Amino acid sequence: MYIINQSFVGDECVFEFAMCLPCRERINEQLSEKSRVAMFDFMHDHTDMDSRQERLSNNSETEAYIESCITCDKPRSEAKTFTLGAMFSGDHLIKGPFPLIICDDCEGKMAASLSDETRKFWDDYIAEHFPGPPSEIDLPHKNKPLLI
Repeated sequence: MYIINQSFVGDECVFEFAMCLPCRERINEQLSEKSRVAMFDFMHDHTDMDSRQERLSNNSETEAYIESCITCDKPRSEAKTFTLGAMFSGDHLIKGPFPLIICDDCEGKMAASLSDETRKFWDDYIAEHFPGPPSEIDLPHKNKPLLI
């Protein structure tokens, strides 16, 4: 299984990566405890996953999962930028918590809660593994894409 993250500005995907779950876990272990707790708390405090699961079920069209921000319900069409996250097994999209989008406002709030240590680790990771934009530019929200 693996995840795919895509960062969009309007309708244009400006950054994309796929990562297997073991690699994602290794990355997560590199984040500071403060940042892991802050991200968990943000998602827990702003997302009603039970209601989402009940409303969508695993049979819903994929579009229903990504029509609005998972944390504030802002319509995707109103977000200047957003990040889409999805989980796959082979070429099969796994529905449940994923797929999801996080809008520019919520991504900025979550990024602001990250420790300097985590921010440096993630910026260095992006620069090392993804030469060229976005490692060399500031995106509209002034942070590198978040790992969902």
